[in-house]
Amino acid sequence: MRISNIIYYFIRMDIQHIHLVGNATKDAESLTGKNEKKFTKFSLAVNDYNPVSKESTPTYYDVLIFGNGSEKVLDKVKKGDRIVVDGKPQIEAYLSKKDKQPKASVSVVADGFKILK
Repeated sequence: MRISNIIYYFIRMDIQHIHLVGNATKDAESLTGKNEKKFTKFSLAVNDYNPVSKESTPTYYDVLIFGNGSEKVLDKVKKGDRIVVDGKPQIEAYLSKKDKQPKASVSVVADGFKILK
C-alpha cells in the first residue's frame, strides 16, 4: 500500500476517542447488561481547574469495561484511586424521573486504564 493511500484512509476515517485522568468516586462494581453480558463499572471525577477563580469543577464519567479483563478490575479500582482511562465516549440524553427535566450522562467504554500510584 502506498503512503498516499494510507494518508487518504486516515483522513477519511472518523475517530472518537477520549483520554481522561481523574479520581475514582467509588469502588468498581460488577453488573450484568440486558443481554446477560457481564461488565465492570466505576465512576471517575475529572476536575477542570479555573486559574482565574482558583476553583475546580468536576465532571463525572461512568467508565465501563467489557470482556475478559472486566473481572480483574473489581479488586483493583478503589474509591480515591488516581486513574488514567482511554476509550470511546458515549453520551446519553434522558428526562429525570423526579422533575422530567432534560439531563445527560457521559460514559466511556474503556480500551485501557492504568491506576497511578
